[in-house]
Amino acid sequence: MHKQKDSASLLSLDGNLTKVFNVTNVKRSLRMKTIAAVVISLLISSPISSYLNSYLSKFIEGSYGVYVNTLVTLVVATAIITLFVQFIVIKPLNQVVLATKKAAEGDLTSYIHYESKDEIGQLSSAFNSMIESLRGLIEKTNETVTQVANYSEELKMSAEQNNRAIEQISVSVQEVVFGAERQAHSTEELTQSALEISKGMEQTSTAIQSVANVTTETNKKADVGAQMVNDTVQQMDSIQNSVMETSKVIGSLGEKSKAIGEIVGIITQIANQTNLLALNAAIEAARAGEHGKGFAVVADEVRKLAEQSSVAAGDIKELIIEIQEETIRAVDSMNGGITTVEKGTQMIYETGASFKDIVQHIQEVSTQTQEVAAIIEQVNDNSRNMVEMIKSIAGITEQTTGNTQHVAASIQEQTASIEEITSSSAMLNKMSKDLQENVNRFKII
Repeated sequence: MHKQKDSASLLSLDGNLTKVFNVTNVKRSLRMKTIAAVVISLLISSPISSYLNSYLSKFIEGSYGVYVNTLVTLVVATAIITLFVQFIVIKPLNQVVLATKKAAEGDLTSYIHYESKDEIGQLSSAFNSMIESLRGLIEKTNETVTQVANYSEELKMSAEQNNRAIEQISVSVQEVVFGAERQAHSTEELTQSALEISKGMEQTSTAIQSVANVTTETNKKADVGAQMVNDTVQQMDSIQNSVMETSKVIGSLGEKSKAIGEIVGIITQIANQTNLLALNAAIEAARAGEHGKGFAVVADEVRKLAEQSSVAAGDIKELIIEIQEETIRAVDSMNGGITTVEKGTQMIYETGASFKDIVQHIQEVSTQTQEVAAIIEQVNDNSRNMVEMIKSIAGITEQTTGNTQHVAASIQEQTASIEEITSSSAMLNKMSKDLQENVNRFKII
């Protein structure tokens, strides 16, 4: 359509040029020269006609001679007028018409070389000025068309690049939208997880505080237990000392029991000897008769006493033997008790050392528990702050998602505009090429 318009414009220009340089347009300005040419032709043709008529009258006479004279006069006048018009008007006009046709065909290199100052000269000068102006106009138009073609081509390429870039940006924005939606969903899940973590940290803080309280109580009880262990160790030392003293006493008792046994043996021997002596005394008293009766009674009492002493000594010996046996068992038991007390004391010492380690570890655990409680409390505060920050991020993410969707819609609109620009630039490029082709019809070199 644009090409048809450009062609129509050029045709209109050609038609206007033809109209401008049409001979009929200069008819009024050539009238005086034509009249002058006719007058001069008549003046010149009169003697020529007279000469020809006088020459022809020799051959033609009568009424035919008049007709011939008139015809000759007209022919001569017409010929002379034609020559004058040809020389004065037609020839310059032919140059103008020829130059006009060349200009109409697009050849702007032809000029009219006519030096006269008359109307045709003015027309030739105006034509030359017009050709010069058209040459400048065509050159500028050609340069402009070339620039427009280049610019339209660059615009087309830029529009295509922008279109591709917009498409890539659109894809990227769509991915950003999807990512923002996923991020919003993830942020919601993260918020829920953070809330659960915060609740868990609060429960952990409560549990750690309970552990700290229990650890404090355990530490106190451990101190009491350590004191009790120390008291037990001291008591075990006292018991060990008492057992050692008792063992010594029982050992001494065993020695004394042996001595008593020896004494009892001596007493038994004395009783046996006393019994023998009493028996001998009774025998001697019996021999003495009446004089020995009192001595016999004494001897009998001594014998009874010796027998009782022997029996008592036997009982004492049996008791001493039992005491010695019990003493031996007691010594053995005391020795075993000493060993047991020593082992118990060693175990108590080891228990005390272990208890001290336990108390130390409990104190360390208590300290660490308090530190952990403080850290967990700080973490709990941070988790609450994190929840608030995540909620804020969720709001920002939701707003960003909305803005990104708006940007995506704007990019789609921009893409449509870029496509229209691309189409317009392509059409402009085609129009500039068509116009350049039409401009190239004009020859200026």
